[in-house]
Amino acid sequence: MLFNEHLCMLNSYQILTGKKTYEDMLNNGDDLFLVFNPSIPLVAMDDDVYDLVRLYFEAREDYEKCAEIHWAKCIAKSF
Repeated sequence: MLFNEHLCMLNSYQILTGKKTYEDMLNNGDDLFLVFNPSIPLVAMDDDVYDLVRLYFEAREDYEKCAEIHWAKCIAKSF
């Protein structure tokens, strides 16, 4: 299977925002590509995976996803 950047970013977005869990996505049986390793806890900081995914959707002018990623990062920073 060829790498699909959009699918990778969309999968990462869904996990980062809590719309889906990593386990749920694995159970779908499809190939799963992410921009981060979900077995390692994420630490919200400058220029992290949240920002990478947000910038991708910003370039695609999908500002709703940008806002959701922003708030997911704010929540992650509070823990």
